[in-house]
Order: sequence, then C-alpha cells, then structure tokens
Amino acid sequence: MEGFIMKIRIKKVTALLLSCMLLFSISGCQKKRTAKEVLKSSLKQSSKLKDADFSGEASYKIANSEASSSSNVTIKMNFDTKLQTVDKDQLKMSMTSTLNMLGQTMDMNMYYSDGYYYMNTNGTKQKIKMDIAGLQKQIQSTTGQTSLPAKYYKDLKLSEKDGNTILKYSINNDGLNQYVKDVTSQMTTVTGGSNSIKISSLTGTKTLNDKDLPVKESIQMVMESGDNETGSITLKMNLTYHNPGKSVTVSLPEDLNTYQEISNQ
Repeated sequence: MEGFIMKIRIKKVTALLLSCMLLFSISGCQKKRTAKEVLKSSLKQSSKLKDADFSGEASYKIANSEASSSSNVTIKMNFDTKLQTVDKDQLKMSMTSTLNMLGQTMDMNMYYSDGYYYMNTNGTKQKIKMDIAGLQKQIQSTTGQTSLPAKYYKDLKLSEKDGNTILKYSINNDGLNQYVKDVTSQMTTVTGGSNSIKISSLTGTKTLNDKDLPVKESIQMVMESGDNETGSITLKMNLTYHNPGKSVTVSLPEDLNTYQEISNQ
C-alpha cells in the first residue's frame, strides 16, 4: 500500500516539475526584448552585410537666417544605390540620382571602383581618388545614414506593424558631434562649402524584418550653419532597402577610363 501511495506521489511530483518546466520554457520564448537589445542586434546584423541595394528620396529645406520665407530654398533628390563587395578590400558602387533645385534638374550618376569615385553630372565626367573610408562618408552624407554605435542613441521606442519591428530613436549630443565629424565635410552641395555646421537634432525610425535588418528607414535632421548666411537646413529622408542580406551585382559603364581626374584638395 505504501509503495502504491509512493508511486502516486512520484507521479504528481513529476507532473508538477514537467508543468513548471513547460511554463518556464513558454515564458522564455515569450520574453520580449528591450528596445536597446533590438537596436544592438540591428546594428550588429547591418555591420555584417557585404552588399546593399537601397533607394530613397530626400528634401533639404534651407532657411536663410536674415531673409524672408520667400527666399527659402528647397532641394529635392531621388537616388538609387547598389554596393557590392568584390573582395576584402575592394568595393564597387553605382548610384543614380536626380536633384531638383530652383527650378533646375540635375541628373547625376556616381560610381566607385579601384580606388576612384566617378561622377557624371549632366554629361560632365570626372573622377577623384578616394579610399573606402572616404566613400562611406560620401554615401552617408548623400543618404543621411549613420553608422554610429548604440551608445549614441536615446529615446528608443519599440512597436510592431505588419509583422515588422518599428524602432524610433534620437541621437544624443555626443552622437551629433561625431556625426558632424563623419559626414559634413562631404556636404558642400547643400551647405555651400561652410565648414562650421552644427547639427541640433537627428531623429529617425527604423523598420526591421525578422532578422533585425532594416527594410525601411526615415530620418530627420536639423543643421545650423555658422556663416550667418545659410541659416538652418532641415533634411528629411526616406530610405527603402531591397532584399537586405542578399548579394548584389553592380554594373559599371565601359567608359570610366575616359573620365577626367580632378584633385581632392
């Protein structure tokens, strides 16, 4: 009789332990990540990408500091960019863009190969010697993207939409200062050559897939020029990433050897 009772007790204890294990395993699976964890994962996954294919549209609103609103200038740009890693230290890039400013349209095609950045602007073909670090800064300044580490992000907010993760963020003051160092030296088209640019705010929203890779991103940045002429510049950017994580093939024109070399000084 005692043996029978003991068997029943063992079964009950075993059932209880199994129930507890199941409960904890379900709880573990359902544990939601924090916004900071999602951000770090996204930055890590993005850093592993060798190729990229993305397009976007941007608008720059330049408000003169001493003039009326009628003298404000709006620049609009569309672009399509492809990046391909050929080997460890070799990149190929193609970017097509259209710039609209003051009623004028400028078509630009940019390429990168073998240490040179090639520009075809309305038929004027030039090239400039540039390393990969310089290319990365050039792309960042054109597209508004940032490669800042997680420590520079703040005001993180998570949500979900259509099966994707939505991550909203702002960049802190240290991050803004670092961003200035990284890209504003390349932004002479917008800033008019001013080298005294201050970014007062940078906010954005990343739409991430199930691998934490971005499929869309919107960015808004406000800059102030120290030359007392350019005034404030507001950049709004919307990016779409095509098939993130997949390999990309970049096609280059056959006449790159005819582009005129110019100095990067």
